[in-house]
Amino acid sequence: MNDLYLEFAQSQVGRSLFDALSLPKPPQLFRSPEYCLNVPRGQILVAGLKSNFALKAIVTALNHDSIKLCTIKPKADLAQYYSSHARSVPNQKIEQLSFNENSNHRIKSYVFDATGLKHPDELKALYHFFKHSVTSLKKNGHIVVVASEPRSGDGVNEAALSGALDGFVKSLAKEVGKKGANCNLIKIAKGTERQLQSALYYFLSDKSAYVTGQSLKLIRGRALPRKINWERPLKGKYALVTGAAQGIGAETARVLARDGARVVCLDIPANEAKLKQVADSIEGHALALDLSNKDATESLMSTLASQLGVIDIVVHNAGITRDKTLAKMPAHFWEQVVDINLGKIMEINAALFEKKILSDRARIVCISSISGIAGNFGQTNYATSKAGVAAYVEKISTLLADGRTINAIAPGFIETDMTKKVPAVTRQIGRRSNSFAQGGEPLDVAEAISLFCHPASQALNGNILRVCGQSILGK
Repeated sequence: MNDLYLEFAQSQVGRSLFDALSLPKPPQLFRSPEYCLNVPRGQILVAGLKSNFALKAIVTALNHDSIKLCTIKPKADLAQYYSSHARSVPNQKIEQLSFNENSNHRIKSYVFDATGLKHPDELKALYHFFKHSVTSLKKNGHIVVVASEPRSGDGVNEAALSGALDGFVKSLAKEVGKKGANCNLIKIAKGTERQLQSALYYFLSDKSAYVTGQSLKLIRGRALPRKINWERPLKGKYALVTGAAQGIGAETARVLARDGARVVCLDIPANEAKLKQVADSIEGHALALDLSNKDATESLMSTLASQLGVIDIVVHNAGITRDKTLAKMPAHFWEQVVDINLGKIMEINAALFEKKILSDRARIVCISSISGIAGNFGQTNYATSKAGVAAYVEKISTLLADGRTINAIAPGFIETDMTKKVPAVTRQIGRRSNSFAQGGEPLDVAEAISLFCHPASQALNGNILRVCGQSILGK
């Protein structure tokens, strides 16, 4: 990354100058590429509405030596809205804290259980909980709100309150972003609260450093594996990562290997030298293949079937841009982008299902883009393909009745060789137009992919997770 503005803002001289001139100062974000997703650390403040159904599961998931749990002591006139359930978990001591203008608590993370929300009046608890405690949030802290996912048969009240929580989380995320802190939402169906662990750990750790103002949903009917190795969660798994020679693809290959997977790194023959370098560094396999060739899918299936038999993880990262305004765009620009970014994903997945190369609990992760969510000038072909990816993932996820899952990542401005070629002014606008006023790193996308591939993420299916620092573009 070569962001001189960010580097100067975080230097000793820069901090003083930025304060004196009241310039926007991007916070320093912390990441941990050497560690797998694991139990968060520090003091965590938990609370929940009276009618919640997830707080006990939340406290149980956070019952660990590395965590000090505490809860808020509500004022008498608000006690009717709060649950005391958190204190009923066996062998768990939870300290009650009082908050006022003289409080000097310093808290790493907050979790508020809003499941069971039935009336707008109950939102008072959410307001008072954060109003009196949010100033105690540490730099690089984390806020998670857990809410009910509306069911198809629910009425307008449930839909309205669900939308209200979306707006609350997105707005609070913008307020705490200057601290380098994030605020996210987990929506769960009743009965999935015991599967909160991976999403909760992700949002409460620096794995989600560049993810804020976003939501993940958990679905029913997905049983967790009996035993999960949190130190090497992907041990014994085979993964395929396309576009793996550089950037997001290369970082994804490294992270999946860190988590224990054996990775097949695929890229075009022109990038074969870089591809082999990446594969060799993680004791993986390099596969030079041009996906634009007509027989590419057939060749890929043949290689996978003969050398691996079945595959457990597929990451569709390969993609291209051919930018022009629509009036000036030649036909082959359109055809190439739509074919590689959308058509080949659909074709490869169809072949994987047909030839039974995917394992019973296979994970598929596709790369969409905020350009597909919001549109982008001069990128009708790219936005078309990436919006198609998101819609494809949402639909096909409903058809996966077995243990397989499919999710998508929609990156924002990520610091890669591709974004280095963006004109300087456009590049600066892309970096500053989010709640952290900086670009993300390939690692941020790779960690989100790792979350979706984790054995504990069985209930995460059909999600489109934006890794964009809460870009002003899109929803």
